Amino acid sequence: MSESMKVLGVAGPSDSGKTTTVAELASRLSAHGAVGTVKRLTHEPDIDTDGKDTARHRAAGSMYTVGLTDDGGWFGTGDQRTLSDVLDDFAIECDYAIVEGFSDSHLPKVSLGDRPVTAPEVVTAASADDLDFDEVTDIVETLPSYETPASLVTALRGSVGTSASGSIATSTVLEAELASTDNVETQVEAAERRLRSTDGIRDARVHRQQSLFDEHDDLVYVVALADGPTRANEAIGEALDQLVETV
Repeated sequence: MSESMKVLGVAGPSDSGKTTTVAELASRLSAHGAVGTVKRLTHEPDIDTDGKDTARHRAAGSMYTVGLTDDGGWFGTGDQRTLSDVLDDFAIECDYAIVEGFSDSHLPKVSLGDRPVTAPEVVTAASADDLDFDEVTDIVETLPSYETPASLVTALRGSVGTSASGSIATSTVLEAELASTDNVETQVEAAERRLRSTDGIRDARVHRQQSLFDEHDDLVYVVALADGPTRANEAIGEALDQLVETV
């Protein structure tokens, strides 16, 4: 179970070694935690072969089709699934996500070859053969955490023991709505300290999630575990008031 997930993109033209890079990083990082990988496809996958059962499911109107094998393997196809959707799911269970392609996203990236990519580039190289994978692996550990309210709730439950009773409340505020957008990290850290020291609060998380995608806003997540639902909701409300109304 992930405490927080690190996300790294690998971008570059064909034959620059993107897949080789992803495979090598997945092998190295899997020694330290759970790894999820994503690949950008330029065409429909050939899982749903014409005439086969899964293709018939899809043709009949199924939005998502999942195939399961007797030994636990699986595959799936579906519509309207974005990279952010996949990363949100990964954040609950993975410690690392490696994304191949999506050079136009704001993911921190290993950039291979000479094709322009959207910043930030944390490592550049002509090809996979020119990478220092020890260096790249170390850099991954320094990247910002990718969190969602669900991943923060999971971490909060784990911090006090999965069998512990208590109530969790969550809220999300746009970073643009904070009383001041200067020193946001300092505000977030102060809000988490206050929330954790509040009577009746067992543990709390306040997390700033900067968007990796142009169409999404930067957000602040507030999550609290309390003795009961009333106290959890009250504490969340107080934390939001301090973030939005005061500097």
